[in-house]
Amino acid sequence: MKPLTAISTLAAVLVLAGCAGANPAGEQSAFPPSSQVGSSSPAAAAATTSAPTLTGFGATLAQWKAAHTLDMSVPARDAYLPRVVGDADGSDTWQAVMVAGGRINSYILNLAPTSLMAAEARARQELPPDARMLWRHTFGGTCAQEQFRSATLAAALGDGQVNVEFDNAVSSTVTPVTEELFSTYDSPTVVQAPHC
Repeated sequence: MKPLTAISTLAAVLVLAGCAGANPAGEQSAFPPSSQVGSSSPAAAAATTSAPTLTGFGATLAQWKAAHTLDMSVPARDAYLPRVVGDADGSDTWQAVMVAGGRINSYILNLAPTSLMAAEARARQELPPDARMLWRHTFGGTCAQEQFRSATLAAALGDGQVNVEFDNAVSSTVTPVTEELFSTYDSPTVVQAPHC
């Protein structure tokens, strides 16, 4: 390292250390304590700052809770408001939310009765932007499924595939769609898909 670069780096470290220590209000600083400055590799630092914040499928429990309101009236504590407008049963929008390894990996998204096209568009809102569809299939008149793959989810969950099933919870038909089931079921081709 050139002497001037080393001095500049040392000055930056000292400034950051001073900023981290000067916090009279007791708030947590965005800067790490001076003992941690330079303790991680540049690649690790870049990975930490560039990882997308997920709020739907694959989110950490903390990310999920920051973006959703728990329905305290549900004893299992696995349902989130708001309630679906026009649903006679008063179903929560998100139900049976499951966590594995600290991340959301399965749930039901309830909808007011809607078309399959609108339901598919709504499902994409639950996935990271890099999710790409592998296949789409309607199984007779009972349900439709889509399989996605996402590098973001692979990094977060260790499994980059998501299966979304669309159906009507009341009539056991595909339309109008009233629920979407999200899971990590892997089926790279429609032949391997779980049937409804």
